[in-house]
Amino acid sequence: MRMPVTDAPIPPYDGPRGILHADRHDVAARLFVATFLKRNTSTLPRVDFEVVGMAGLQGELAELGGYSMGSFTLFVTRQPWAITTQLALECVLIWERASIAARYGDQVVVLEPGMRILVSSEPEAAADRAMARIRPIS
Repeated sequence: MRMPVTDAPIPPYDGPRGILHADRHDVAARLFVATFLKRNTSTLPRVDFEVVGMAGLQGELAELGGYSMGSFTLFVTRQPWAITTQLALECVLIWERASIAARYGDQVVVLEPGMRILVSSEPEAAADRAMARIRPIS
């Protein structure tokens, strides 16, 4: 039997539980870049707000875990939906602590320091550095 060939990238986390057990600051850095770098990259840097709603964050986070939120959204008490929602909210709190994004009503807005991350030559590394500045010392 021949396996299908795919160019799809391998997700960095193994499903909702893989994300749940990952370092929160690492997840927050990856989610920030994955969410906002996909949006209007041809017009960066921007001076207007770059916003995303909770559903967008959940979808991006699920993509990092290699699963889809579509099958879970009707069952809000199901574990994958609950885990994804909880982790997306935790990431937003981490972004706020790092001053790279903030809640604005029911959406999330990229702040100026976050925009600098997105326009840097290495946004993933810049996001990691922002997270390192607020990471608790263990």
